Amino acid sequence: MDTEDVMTMESRIIETAKQVFVRKGYEATKMSDIATEAGIGRTALYYYYYRTKEMLFDAIFDQLMTSLLPNLGAIMEEKTSILEKLPKIIIQYGQVLQQNPLFPIFVISELHRDPEHLISSVMKDPSRIKPIISLQKQIQEEIEQGKLRKISPIYSASTLVSLMAFPVLVREPLTRVFLEGDAARYDAFLEERIPFVTDIMLRMFSPDNNNPNN
Repeated sequence: MDTEDVMTMESRIIETAKQVFVRKGYEATKMSDIATEAGIGRTALYYYYYRTKEMLFDAIFDQLMTSLLPNLGAIMEEKTSILEKLPKIIIQYGQVLQQNPLFPIFVISELHRDPEHLISSVMKDPSRIKPIISLQKQIQEEIEQGKLRKISPIYSASTLVSLMAFPVLVREPLTRVFLEGDAARYDAFLEERIPFVTDIMLRMFSPDNNNPNN
């Protein structure tokens, strides 16, 4: 099996594993389930790709984190204000969710099942959360300088996550009820929400006398 074939099959295994983990949960999922749905023998799955379910879980989570955090790190390195960075962060977050619609379901199911397991997966590489720490630090600095409205990090983070992730979590019912089951129209709706969410977050952070939309 050449390198290209290995990479193609590895991608298929990861995508299949995401779906199986979401559908059955981590504990109930067996490696044989993933191998069968991916169209690969269990022995080949062990030998060529992932020897344990934990290794496969970590590979999925690494892929999801990697799709977001490097770009977030690049944004945080820019010598700009939070109000200038925020639209770029929201665009990046939105793209990750659209490209990985199982991401929020996967994370929520793991948080419900075993939050310590998910946290330990994140902390296996602490450098990955540096952009988030930098973001929180700059927000606090700009609040103290009067450039941002004083708001608790838990309020701002939970507001952004709910605005971005909830429409992805309820995609099926919203598509059926409001868009006659048209998946393409729902994709367009998610794209259209980006400036809407950006406006809400900018208004939340902006001091009353410095609202960029005034």
